[in-house]
Amino acid sequence: MLIADIEKNTKEHIRVSIEEYRGHKFIDCRVYYEDGAREWKPTRKGIALNEDTIDEVIAALQKASEKLEALLAPKERKEKAA
Repeated sequence: MLIADIEKNTKEHIRVSIEEYRGHKFIDCRVYYEDGAREWKPTRKGIALNEDTIDEVIAALQKASEKLEALLAPKERKEKAA
């Protein structure tokens, strides 16, 4: 079940979906590329998350996003002052 399709760049998308393998459901975050027939194909770049790890990964991504924003903020202030 496709949840989101996010454009990474002009040649790649990141797809977030709920999948099932051998009776186990999981969240799959995977990079897709467009092939010569203009069909989107999955790459090996991605991560599968089960229900035991998803909340921890979301919390870590939120923390990383906040730290990145704090690191970028001084640069943005300098650019606006110039």
